[in-house]
Amino acid sequence: MALVKLLEALGRLPAEIWLLPPIVILATVTAIGLMLRSSRLRRFRAIADRTGLEVKAKIFDASEVRGTFRGRALVMTTASSRRPTWRKTWTLVTVDVKNPEFITLHLDHQDVMDTLLASVGMSDIRIGDEAFDRQFVIRSNEPDLVKQLFQSAELREGLLRAGVDRVDLIGSKLHAYYTREERDPEHAELFFTAVTRLAEGIDALEHDDVPEIIRVDRR
Repeated sequence: MALVKLLEALGRLPAEIWLLPPIVILATVTAIGLMLRSSRLRRFRAIADRTGLEVKAKIFDASEVRGTFRGRALVMTTASSRRPTWRKTWTLVTVDVKNPEFITLHLDHQDVMDTLLASVGMSDIRIGDEAFDRQFVIRSNEPDLVKQLFQSAELREGLLRAGVDRVDLIGSKLHAYYTREERDPEHAELFFTAVTRLAEGIDALEHDDVPEIIRVDRR
């Protein structure tokens, strides 16, 4: 009986009252979204100030930190995770390269399956640096050039220290991923430096071709 009376009382309420819950929910979601966007833009501006770049704010797409860093066009933005992880938002840094040897390069975080494959001889490119080889699975269409590229201890240590998780080189774009959303301007500068040094190494590559010497018998 009490339930019937309650339903009757609810039925006498103005129709507009039923619009309030979805409006409140929508307003709350919008407010949270604006707050997160504002917070991200503040972090981006701090990174831009530290690195001499600028912020390009966007409404529908992810905002960017962009400009020229160490003489190279660079863009930092957010991206969805590239492998199963509880962090759903990663940082993506893209720099321009000349890539004169047209190499492809893929560095990825080494997981358990990669370690097992390596243990039975199914390894990818190995550099000879235990810490670096343990961290990355390396694939390329030019293994010898990639080994030449990573002979630089400074380059290897920079990538490890910056926490680079994944690298993809396709054509004239070098993409590097960090497994979280960048919040530290100092670390962002370290990351940018590591990635642009890798770009410099790629642009300096050349095949060690030895021209054939044609000997002429002058007897």
